[in-house]
Amino acid sequence: MHAFFFRSRRNGLSSESFARAVRTAFPFLPVIFQRSLLRGRGFIIFGALASAGFAASAPAPLLSPPPIYSRDEATLGQGRTLFTQLCAACHGLDRDGIGPPLGGVTRVLPQDELLRHIRNPAALIEAGNLRANALFRRYKVIMPPFEVLPEEQLVAILAFIDRETEKSKIIPFAVDLTSPTGKEVRLIAPVEKSSLVVELEEWVRIPVAPNRRPDKGIATLRSSPRKDGAVFISDQMGVIYRVKDREVAVFLDIRDRLPSFVFEPGIGTGLGSFAFHPDFPSNGRFYTTHAEITPSKPAINEAWYEKVVIPDKGTPPLYWIVSEWHVDDPGAKRFSGTRREVLRLKTPTTAHGCQDIAFAPVPDRSDPDYGLLFIGVGDGGSVNLKMPDLADSPRSLLGALLRIDPRGTNAPAGGYGIPTDNPFARSADPLARPEIWAYGFRNPHRMCWDLSFGKRLFVADIGEANAEEINLIEKGGDYGWNRFEGLARVDVMKDAKVVQPATPAELAAHRLPLGAYDHTDGRAISGGFVYRGPIEALQHSYVFGDIVTGRLFFMRMDETLSDPKVYELNVEQDGVATSIAELSRAKRAHLRIGYDEQTGDLFFMTKEDGRVRRVTKAFSR
Repeated sequence: MHAFFFRSRRNGLSSESFARAVRTAFPFLPVIFQRSLLRGRGFIIFGALASAGFAASAPAPLLSPPPIYSRDEATLGQGRTLFTQLCAACHGLDRDGIGPPLGGVTRVLPQDELLRHIRNPAALIEAGNLRANALFRRYKVIMPPFEVLPEEQLVAILAFIDRETEKSKIIPFAVDLTSPTGKEVRLIAPVEKSSLVVELEEWVRIPVAPNRRPDKGIATLRSSPRKDGAVFISDQMGVIYRVKDREVAVFLDIRDRLPSFVFEPGIGTGLGSFAFHPDFPSNGRFYTTHAEITPSKPAINEAWYEKVVIPDKGTPPLYWIVSEWHVDDPGAKRFSGTRREVLRLKTPTTAHGCQDIAFAPVPDRSDPDYGLLFIGVGDGGSVNLKMPDLADSPRSLLGALLRIDPRGTNAPAGGYGIPTDNPFARSADPLARPEIWAYGFRNPHRMCWDLSFGKRLFVADIGEANAEEINLIEKGGDYGWNRFEGLARVDVMKDAKVVQPATPAELAAHRLPLGAYDHTDGRAISGGFVYRGPIEALQHSYVFGDIVTGRLFFMRMDETLSDPKVYELNVEQDGVATSIAELSRAKRAHLRIGYDEQTGDLFFMTKEDGRVRRVTKAFSR
């Protein structure tokens, strides 16, 4: 739940009376924070989450005494559970995250104001509220509304926050409300307008699970390895669907088979991704990633945490499991067969886990990448814990792109193999992880290969608060996070939301993004594919988009990668100019992109409505 604010006109109070009112209303704040309230001219603004207006009548105190929330254990237990499920992926109590810390908010705003603001935070920003917009400038994301939650559940969350505030003596989050002056300085060139248009058609709708959150839904699309015209689409809620001739049917429901499977808390939690082995038509094997909270067995990186104390910040550690599924009949329309666990990873929070797995689409069995599984692993929210050393190192599997042989056995745990040509397979450092192919990522969202000019692997990496990246992957490369975001330097121990220009010398030791856009043009990259289908206008274009805004982009991927610019891709449906946001009718598009390697069909998927839209043509206007 994002930031809220409190505003009161001085209503003719003298400076002395006004100061006394501030100290009366906020006695629990240190003097430095009380002084920050007194600096306002004509009104003050203060808070802890997003914002809205609340006018107090003078000469009464600026805010009534803190509300007395329930200390009933049942209410607090419910509040903690709901906080973990709904809030902790984006907010801590006393730490920065995707949104601001929530500790202290119940001591700043009365309960009825909090409830109103929680239910519709976007309206506050749209109304031009100063604090709401200050926080939006900092975090560059709007919290989804919580209008559907019963009031008793919202109050239980607030009771939990209030108890934790009291117990830990949490100071409410302070925000710089100074309006920007002068011309905006952008460290990344704006996305360029283009004349290229894609025409979309409604293709299929994947069933939307009842009572699921809008950020849970369809995530990954794969071609049928049997080349029978089918595609497979996964839903984070735990289902893989088979689509043939626009008929949707369940292929595998992992919820029936994995009792420890969880799809919350966290935005990315659930069924992460899936990939078919290139020999699936003959060996019947495919692979999935899914999340669990219960530590049924040690993770392969468990030792990395032995000397580390992970603070309890309302979000538990998460386990990501790579599974191998063996079908009895590769031609069957519904799964029947067996499963084995390949490996298990531990992340310190529910954020930034295993977003994608894939096999290189190389046809030659002698190619060194044939049959090897690439696994994208995020930094696990380590920066939000102020523990950046948990990632960005050849010694850590967090924030890395892994490369394993899922059919091999020479790994220490025996469930998979280590390719001998991996960059750290023969490292002189005994603590280096031999599974790593490249590292220095925050949240490697999607990967794809371009076979038009040799073999090039691209990874889209979701940024913190300033830059979204498209990276050309090099063996053993360090891609810079958590010291750099885009081409800028960041001090995550000081403030992960603020970047500074980096010098060429500072950047020299890292692999720089091939392309990037900033958070003026979007919020979170949705990785795409290099188009190789029948539509001429899209040839050699890396087509991708933005998860939040739904904007579509492309880069031109010629033989020499000579053009680093990001261009906007325009959208039409039924001959009418539109956008993914308009088509999905959602404030947050939750855009995902799919590509059928067999037919060359390109798809845009949106979670909230479960729609899959297909590109039918492209042209310039």
